[in-house]
Order: sequence, then C-alpha cells, then structure tokens
Amino acid sequence: MRTSPTALMELRMISVTTTPKSWMRPWEWCPIEDRLELIMTRTEARRFSKRRRIITTVIVLIAVIGLAATCVITRPWTLVGHMTASGQSSTQQIDVTTLRAQPVTKGVLNAETRLGATLQYDDASDFAAATGIITQLPVAGKQINTGEQVYEMDGVPVPLFHGERPFWRTIEEGISDGPDVTQLEQNLKELGFYTGEVGPHANWLTREAIKQWQRSLGLTGDAVNGVFTPGSVALASSAPVRIKTVNAKLGDINVSPASYTGVTLHAQSTITATQAATFKAGDKAQVILPDNTTVDTELIAVDQGGQSTGKDGQVTSPSVRIDFPDQTQVAQFGPATIQVIVPNAAAANTETLIVPVTALIAGTGNSYAVEVIRGDEVKRISVEIGLVAGAQAQITKTNGLREGDKVVVS
Repeated sequence: MRTSPTALMELRMISVTTTPKSWMRPWEWCPIEDRLELIMTRTEARRFSKRRRIITTVIVLIAVIGLAATCVITRPWTLVGHMTASGQSSTQQIDVTTLRAQPVTKGVLNAETRLGATLQYDDASDFAAATGIITQLPVAGKQINTGEQVYEMDGVPVPLFHGERPFWRTIEEGISDGPDVTQLEQNLKELGFYTGEVGPHANWLTREAIKQWQRSLGLTGDAVNGVFTPGSVALASSAPVRIKTVNAKLGDINVSPASYTGVTLHAQSTITATQAATFKAGDKAQVILPDNTTVDTELIAVDQGGQSTGKDGQVTSPSVRIDFPDQTQVAQFGPATIQVIVPNAAAANTETLIVPVTALIAGTGNSYAVEVIRGDEVKRISVEIGLVAGAQAQITKTNGLREGDKVVVS
C-alpha cells in the first residue's frame, strides 16, 4: 500500500513524541501502527468527500442545462397565454402578421338573405316492372298525359293511368266492390269511355268501357274481352308525368321501363342551420329567374334537415321550398339555377357593429367571442350577436369592441 505525502508528514510529527502526556488526546499516544491506519482513513474520507462534491456539482449543472433546453422547446409562457385566452377577455403575444383579419364595420345589417337555388321537379319514382317483353321504350324528358302510351309490351301499348293505390287484381263484371274499381272507372271516365256513376261496384257499364278502351289500343278479337289486368297500364300517383330516365332495354322482362316525376317545377335551396331556425313557412320571398325577371312569392316549407338518407349514416341538409301555382312563370326554363331573396323580418334600422360570421368563436350555450388584433397582441373579447345575414353578424353587446378593430377570421 502506498502512503500519501500528507500521511507521511503526520507520521513524522507523531513520531517525535514518544512519551504520552496527560494533555494529549488518546489517539496521539496510541501505537504508531494504529495512528498510521487512523490517519490513512481520515485522508481517504476527505478525498471521497471532495469527489462526491464534484459529482454532485456536475449532476446539478446537467439538470439545469436540461431544464433550460426544455423551456426553449416547449415555451411554457405561451401555454400560460393560451390558458388566459380561454377566459372572457384575454391577451396573447403572437406574430400578428401571419393572421387573416377583416375590419369591424358599423351600419345597418343587410335586411335580406340571398340564396342560391334550383328550379326542379319532385323526386323521381319508378314505374312497376313490365310483366311481358318490352318492345318499345319511352323518351327521357317527354311529358305523358293520362291514356297516352308510356311504353310497349308484347307489341301492345301500355298507357298511363293515375291513382294512389296500385291495381292488385283483375277487374271484371261481378267482382267484389273495392277502391280499385273506383280508380279504374275514374280513369276510363276521364278518357271518355265510362259514362256511368264512378264507384266501387263493377257492372256491365264498367265492362263496356273496358272493351272500348281495349279497342282504342288496337286490340281485336278475343283480346277485347272487357277484363282489366293490372299489368296493362303504367300507374303513377298523378298525371301528367315527365319521363326522367329510361331504366330498361328492349327485350327486357320484369324490369321497370322508366322513372318519372311530376311536371310541376318548384324552387329548392339548401340553407344553414341558423337560417333554418330563422326562416318559417309563409315568409315573403322573391325569385330571380334565369332571364333576370322576378317573381314575388313566399316560402312554402322550411325543412330543418337531419333525416337519414339511408347512405352510410348521411342525413339531409336544411332546406327551403317555394312552389309556383302559376307554372307559366317558370315552365319555359325547366330545371335551372336561380336566386331567392328572403327579406329579414327581424332587421332593425339602427346602426350596430358588424363582423364577418367567420370571425365568431362559439362558446358554451349561445355565447360568442372574437379575437381582435391590437398592435402586436391578439385580444379575445366576448360579444353577443343579433341578426345574421349575408355572411355577416350583428353585434349587440360589444364589451370594448370598436369600429375599425381588425378581427381574426378563419
């Protein structure tokens, strides 16, 4: 074992004294070997203590450097700013040059809402499937009236009849009374073949009317029998109809020949949930047609949407509908794009602050806020809104918001 210089020095000093004295500490007069071991132990302890202080200092420095690096990366002071921004009114320090903003204006909010809309027919329905071979098909877009041919089956014309109930049985003289008899006699009367009183009872007048109708289709011989079969007509809920699409090919059997709509045009427009909550049936409206002429009318229905479409969980959107009792106003245009103007009945004539709708930040319930750029800061201000129209919102409670302020828009 090697002895350090410090230990040797202490050994020499102790060696000078060989006679114990009463004032000496016990270790000073113990045997020299024991004294040497004690000195060595104290020396090693001091060296270990010094090493531990160095290691502790290095660990502390590493921890301080790591904490500083974490702060630089996470910037916790920005988190404090965001936490403050969630309050009613707060300020954030950010680079405002990267934000899109529009000024707060003052005036009377536009007292009308303009909607894009379409002139269109009602939803299409399919004719029942042909019970024989289709030998002639209809033409898409053609209007067909009661008694006119829709398509041809087995070489015989299949005309249009109308009624709410499908024909479900063969009708001939002597069958039991039923609403299908009434429906058949009504169609035959409209075509001039039935001259009796329309009702649920099939009698000889019904039989003769059927025979006359069969002859009008070009039937002869045993085919003119006064017996009506459901597959001999194409039934629609009302007439006339307009052929929308052709669904079959020549030679097909047990296939619907075509789909159809009514011939009445109406205007339909998809709207927002806010507009759906504001509009109501009976509200005045004005339609701008493709030739820029206008028609004064009213909303006939406001649909809140939300009904299932049956496709992957999708639901319908809110919408408004306008009907045209006088179809001559719109018939010449057919399906077309138009505009609808709805006056806002709640519009006031007093001036208020106005902000873009895209500047509004929705909170809980009906609360809203806007973010305002002031200098190099963005301040969030709670507001209350009134009328919403034309992508703008009326501010009824400002809480310090001023005309000319720039609000952040999405």
